[in-house]
Formats: sequence, C-alpha cells, structure tokens
Amino acid sequence: MLLMRRTLRLMLSMVATVAVSVVSVFAMPISESVEVPDSKTKIVAEATSKAVVAGSFVAGEGGRVELCYGDIYLGEQQYVAQVDNGRFEAELPIHTMTEVAIFRGNKLLGRVLIAPDERVVIDDIDLSPKFSGSAGERNEELYNYLNDMRFDSFTPSYTTASVEQFVGVLKRNIEIERSKMERALSESSEPLRRWADAEISYRNGSYAVEYARRNNLTDSSSLATLYDEDLFPIDSAARIAIDFCRYLSAVVRDRYVNANPVAANYLLLRDRAGAYAAALAQITKDNESAVKREILGGAIYGVAYNSNYQTFVSLLEQTHDMQYVSDEMISWLDQLRVARGERADMRRFTEHTFERLLAESHREVIYVDVWATWCPPCLREMKHLRRMERRLEGRGVKFVSLCVSSPYIQWMLTVDLPENRSVNYWLDDEAQAVLDRYIRIRSFPRFFVLSGGKIVNENVQWPSSNDLIDGILHGYYEELKR
Repeated sequence: MLLMRRTLRLMLSMVATVAVSVVSVFAMPISESVEVPDSKTKIVAEATSKAVVAGSFVAGEGGRVELCYGDIYLGEQQYVAQVDNGRFEAELPIHTMTEVAIFRGNKLLGRVLIAPDERVVIDDIDLSPKFSGSAGERNEELYNYLNDMRFDSFTPSYTTASVEQFVGVLKRNIEIERSKMERALSESSEPLRRWADAEISYRNGSYAVEYARRNNLTDSSSLATLYDEDLFPIDSAARIAIDFCRYLSAVVRDRYVNANPVAANYLLLRDRAGAYAAALAQITKDNESAVKREILGGAIYGVAYNSNYQTFVSLLEQTHDMQYVSDEMISWLDQLRVARGERADMRRFTEHTFERLLAESHREVIYVDVWATWCPPCLREMKHLRRMERRLEGRGVKFVSLCVSSPYIQWMLTVDLPENRSVNYWLDDEAQAVLDRYIRIRSFPRFFVLSGGKIVNENVQWPSSNDLIDGILHGYYEELKR
C-alpha cells in the first residue's frame, strides 16, 4: 500500500511539474558574466540581478502584457505581467544587458534594451511613448532609431533557385542595413550599437532559418551554407539580441538534432532527451572552442527546458557528468531543476562523477552515504541523515547519497522528498564498478568523507552518532580552510 501511495504521489508530482507554465521565471543564484567575444569569456556567473520594466497605457484598462527577453542560458524566455488600472511592472532575472520585447496579444508595443539593476518606465506605451528611469535615455534613442530605420520593408524570396543565391541576397541586405545603422548611430552608445549590429545579423539569420524550413533542407552541406558562421557568428557578444536566441535555437535543432543520424534515430523512438544528448556529443566533437561549446551546449539544454520540462530533467540525468558543458553551467542547471521542479536533486552516477566530487572537496567537506533500498539500517539512518543535513546547513559540509544494488524506481520513490537536501545518485552495475576504483563497498550502510581532493576517512561514524559525527566533520572543515 505504501508503494502504491508513493507511486501515485510521484505520478501526480510529474503531472504538476509538466503543467507549470513556461511564462514563470525563476531567479537563480548564478554568477555575473562579462560578455566579451573571445576564448576567455566566462559564460556562467555567480549572481542574478533584476531589471525592472514598467509602463502605462493611455486607456487605463486591465488585462496583461507579455515580455519576451533573451536569457543567456535558456534562450528566449517569456514573462507575463498583469495590467492594473492601465499600469504594469515586471522584474526580470537577467544576467547581462538584453533586449526585451513587449507584447499585448499579438501586437508588439515596443522594445527596450536593459541591463541588470536598471529600470525603464514607458508611459503612454500604446500612443506616444515617454521614457524615464535609469535606462530611459538609451531606450528613447532606441525608439527613435527603430522608427527611422524601418528595416522590416525587406521581404526575401524563399523560392530562390539555390542556397548560395539566397545567402548572397542576405549578405547584400545585411551590408545595406548595417550601412544605414552606422550612419544613424554614429554618435550613440556602445551597447546600443552592439545591439543594433546583432539585431541586423540575426534578423537576417531568421530568414535563413525560414528558407531551410520552407525547402525542407536537412543535409549538412546546405545547412552549413545557410548558417554560415562568418555571416552569423556564434559568440557571446550577440546574446544581447532576442533574434540571436531564436536563431541559436534553430541552429542546434537543425544542425545538431535533425541533421544528426544518431539523434534522428532517437527521435524515431520518441526519445527527445536521447536526441538532445546525441546533439551534445556532436557539439563537443565538432567544436574546439570551449566558449562555443558552452554556448551551443547551453542552447541544447535551453531547447529541452523550453519544449518540455520532463525532457529537460531526463536530459540532465543522462548527461550530468559527461563534461559536455562546464561544471559551472551544470551546477546552475541543477539548481534550476531543483527549484523549478520542487523535487530532490536526483542524478545518475557516471564515470566522471567521482572525479567531480573529489574536485568539489577542495572547497567543502563531502559526507558520502552509500546505501540500498532493501537495507533496513540504511533507511533508519536516512532519518538521522535528514536531521544532520539541517544541523550542518551552511557549515561547509555537502551531503551526497549513492544508492547501489537497487531498482531505479525504488530509489526514486525513496529519495524524491522535499526535505531531502542531499545530492542523490543512482548507480547501475557499470557505475558501481567505477566506484570500486576509488573505494570498495561491500556492506551497507557505509559512510565516508572526501576533503582536499581525496578520501580522508573510508569508514566514518554514522549520522545517528549525532554530536560525534558533527565534531568530526567540523574538524575536517577547519583543516580544509587552513
């Protein structure tokens, strides 16, 4: 009966998770990123800031507005703000300067360019906009620029005879638009000029995407010509534009998923997470630049997150320790998954997991619990472990649980509890063989400690020893700080 109740709870939890709307935005504790287009660019950062976009309508009605903006990790994101008495306000969790498009229904009301901790207010947004706030001057200039340029007059022909001819048309159009932009913004600020340059490139890049779709192009040669990286570079500087996020999502789908035979096989089996994992493997193989791998890899995780949350969770479980993206990005995705899903932190143990734990033990002491679902002493100690996690929270100790010799579903049902603060790994036979290279476990439960990049205690006291184990771990942490 208990198993049936837990199974029902798990199913209801999964349904609720999928039902959460993608318009909900969560601010995650990641790091500040400096956007520079070179190999030294640090993609992931340590703190997220808020940018405030507010406005009012001439007619003071209610309703809602939708704000679309580019997230440097998850691509294009949406945030819905309610309109009350003709006014709205939205706090957006952004990591660097980005473009925000404001819609009411299908109508584009305007676009703003805003950085973390800035504020822009657009009064009379539906008639004659007036800008104020710390980002007001820049956005008034942006509004005037968009009104004067009217770049949307260009209409490409999607029936052009060849891919090369179509790319030639795009190149000429980009040159014309960039020339107009240079004249219009010759005296403008660098952020506005940088945004305008990226917007021109990737709006035209969207025409290349549409050409590929309309002509059903999936061969790698045609896609490489259309998505010419000299014409449409994949770098950090372009992330300021929403069009870059949209373009990047299309590139990873077309080049690394749809045109990838391995990924295509997974799609035939309706395994989207498997297809995205195959795409990550190809991205890692094809790209020497760490920055580019990080951008493309992040885009794959973003496509999974935006399309289906359960697909995102499954992808993260499959690829968590495959070193496709940086440890910093994986850590941020873990936090996003736990906050977004309101569930325990559950992962698969792979050949790289223990190496990562050893690396992390240079920063904090790691208390490792090895257990099995059929082991009564293991389950009894788990209650003490939960209390121990609360006692030592914020005191330099990380808790990791390794479940061995147990069915996957039993592991999930046991650990997927909101009060579980450990990082939980499930090990199959192959993963257990990997663990045996570092430490052989033949009795359960077993507790050991990692600190300073090594195993410092292979058989430490159990959580039920209370003050004794607290003191031992505190001693290891004091030694680590020295």
